[in-house]
Amino acid sequence: MPPGDTGATETAVRETFGRLVVFSRWILVALTVLYVLSGIYSISSNQIGVLERFGKVIDARVPSGIHYAFPWPVDRVDRVPVRIVNSIVVEDFYSSRDAQSASRAFFNLTGLASYCISGDNNLVNVLCVIQYTITDPLHYLFRVTDPETMLRNMACNTLIHCLASMPVDEILTRGKQTIANYVKVELQRRLDEAKTGLSVSFVDLRDIKPPDRVQRFFSDVVKAQIDREKMVNDAESYRNEQMPAAKAKAARVVEEAEAYKAEVLLKAEGEADRFQRILARAREKGDSARWMIYAEAMKKVMKSVGKKRLVVTGEDGKSPVRLKLLAPRP
Repeated sequence: MPPGDTGATETAVRETFGRLVVFSRWILVALTVLYVLSGIYSISSNQIGVLERFGKVIDARVPSGIHYAFPWPVDRVDRVPVRIVNSIVVEDFYSSRDAQSASRAFFNLTGLASYCISGDNNLVNVLCVIQYTITDPLHYLFRVTDPETMLRNMACNTLIHCLASMPVDEILTRGKQTIANYVKVELQRRLDEAKTGLSVSFVDLRDIKPPDRVQRFFSDVVKAQIDREKMVNDAESYRNEQMPAAKAKAARVVEEAEAYKAEVLLKAEGEADRFQRILARAREKGDSARWMIYAEAMKKVMKSVGKKRLVVTGEDGKSPVRLKLLAPRP
């Protein structure tokens, strides 16, 4: 190869290598920029972020919006959906992950679905839906390995404990709301003690019934109890309607009696006062006063008789007696 061709080749190689170096630098710069920009992250409106740096939490409540953190492996951001309502269904009481297969095996063996025992040793099947939200992202992420499984196990335990303290009649009739309220309060207390970061928002006891084999008999009992309560309520309504009328009538009778009493007392007082005046006059005037009383009495008698004939008989009831109005003795 001629010397001139060798120099040209070396120059071309140098230029190519230089271009490659420049291109590599630009790629490195671009990768660095992309790496730095990868620290930009966003939190949606229904989430709360938890920012960790080398595994240590430096911000437990990152609000919604766009934020920046050092790229991996320095910082890590966990997004927790705190404003989403989640739910679990409790229809059996197995805590293992293969609960469905265990439930099927139990049903094939006994012919019964998963059940609870009431306080009077009766069987009831339960279908309960529990709605919950995440209120503390830090506890939710780091205090418990599997918060949903813990929630379900606590719900099963609370439900069993509640039903075991109540008779079956109350469970199947008027006790459903009481059971739901108890499960909500007691389950929340246990979750707070365990610091799971979960909050129970609603407990819906959708179905609670005896096993299918005895459903008809329980239905008859429940119907009889409903009829009994209806009759009691009707009787109470009738009593509430009749009591005011009876009280009003009693008050009216008492008022009339009081008025009659006052009238009789006034009349008696007037007669007594009149008698006292007549007595005083009789003592003062003697026979003339008695004559005057006798004349007034006869006037009243004659006035009541009117134009009819008045006959006064003697002691035998036959012989008439002639009455004479005698003048008073001097």
